[in-house]
Amino acid sequence: MPTSLAKHKSFTLIESLRARCMAVGLPTWRVSSAGMVTDTPDMPGVAGNLLRTRAITGLVLAAATHWCARRPDTDTEPAEHIIEAFPGCWVVPLPDHRLRHSSATFALALGPAAFEGGVFESACCELALDLSNARSGLRDLATHSAQSAAQARELLAMMHSDLLSLSEQEETLTGLTTQLTDSYETIDALYSIGRSMSDLNQPERFVDTVCSRLKATLSFEFIGARFSSDSKLVLGLRDRSITVGSPQVLAENLRQTADRVMARLPIERKCVILDDAPGLVWERYPQAIAQPLLRDDKVVGVLFAGRKLGPDPMVSSYDTQLIEAAGGYLNAFLDNAALLVEQQNLFLGTLQALTASIDAKDRYTCGHSERVAHLSARIARAMNMPEEEIDRVRIAGLVHDVGKIGVPEAVLCKQGKLTDEEFAAIKLHPEIGHRILHDIEPLADVLPGVLHHHERFDGKGYPHGLSGFGIPLFARIIALADTFDAMSSNRSYRAALPREKVLAEIERCAGTQFDPAVVDAFRRLDLAQYDSLVIKHAESERKAA
Repeated sequence: MPTSLAKHKSFTLIESLRARCMAVGLPTWRVSSAGMVTDTPDMPGVAGNLLRTRAITGLVLAAATHWCARRPDTDTEPAEHIIEAFPGCWVVPLPDHRLRHSSATFALALGPAAFEGGVFESACCELALDLSNARSGLRDLATHSAQSAAQARELLAMMHSDLLSLSEQEETLTGLTTQLTDSYETIDALYSIGRSMSDLNQPERFVDTVCSRLKATLSFEFIGARFSSDSKLVLGLRDRSITVGSPQVLAENLRQTADRVMARLPIERKCVILDDAPGLVWERYPQAIAQPLLRDDKVVGVLFAGRKLGPDPMVSSYDTQLIEAAGGYLNAFLDNAALLVEQQNLFLGTLQALTASIDAKDRYTCGHSERVAHLSARIARAMNMPEEEIDRVRIAGLVHDVGKIGVPEAVLCKQGKLTDEEFAAIKLHPEIGHRILHDIEPLADVLPGVLHHHERFDGKGYPHGLSGFGIPLFARIIALADTFDAMSSNRSYRAALPREKVLAEIERCAGTQFDPAVVDAFRRLDLAQYDSLVIKHAESERKAA
């Protein structure tokens, strides 16, 4: 239990004891182990004033000091039960064995004889009170004898023991409740983090989820993650900082601190408690946590927590265990995300090699598929499509002509006009491509773009004569990109058309051959990158010739 919470529990216990003593007519004092009175009776009126006088308080303190000097070293040794402070006045010690080196409670039992001696007269003189009025004020308390004081001592000792037992049970129950709550919150947090690991395409979102879940579970003002620029990381996380909460320090300063911490972290999966990281620790918040994030036995990032809130500013084992568990999830995610990127790159590399081999069948179409993929993605972005769909449009553009692998090379490379039979063979390539790719599950969503990229907005296209918005959006985008590149490239049957003539033709065909919304997005494109691709592909063709 945190020290501050233990003190609160002890304070509550002492107040309960003093209240019960007062209820049975026994005013109490608290005396520290240093022999100082820390609390006097909380009573109103003449009675309270008399009890708090130097005359009476001094005798209680003397009796308490005498009792403390004779106090036993163990709970089993005998101790003097009551002390007669002056005739008719007995001091009853009520020690708290759990607070042996702190304070003790002392109750006062008064009898009628207490009013007859010099102590009572001194107290009255101190307050300038009439003796008869003073006796009247204390008469209700002066009901004890030496025997009743001893009996009260035994009764209060049992009552005190009961209070201690109840307090200990409450502490045990509170501790168990806290453990159960922490366990539930840990399980809930880790379950939530684990469930989010499936979306490997959005690493920034996953890291933000981890930091947010930790912030909601742990008592820290901010949780963050900082990543290096290491090539082992997926591109979306390189040199990135993600923070949830209120660091109350400039973002750049926090990044610099995190980089310094990252540079000296050990290559291990255990977190480190920091006490010397400006921006993460302050005078009132002396500790922070740093959890190394690893890839291939190399530190590539750090998960950190700073400014712990609540009554205990020190990092607990619960904090470190949850941070380490979250770090384990992050490490696994980093590995899986990097593996996915490698697989995607391999897959795309295979597709690019396949489409390049198809384009290479006709020297006039060298690089055509790559350029169509580039233009399709640019159009999709201009239409404010989500990043995930933009990437899929690009892939659809890359493989849109894969069906030409089933078209005779003599037809593809023929100089001059095609016969009806040859053109019919060419028109089969969308369906051939659809059949080739149909069983490749990762390409399921791009198949409509492959099958329908020669449909026209007015319904006069092929293979199915679809029209308007009945044509899949991917296909409407690729249709324009494909046509633009075809008109902009040298073909066996004609030279490339001038740029202004190509653009004028696309404008003229908006609403007939092309979706007007796609034409509008294309109109806003900067074609500098496209032109660079044209130059690159032309140089590759010259080298291959």
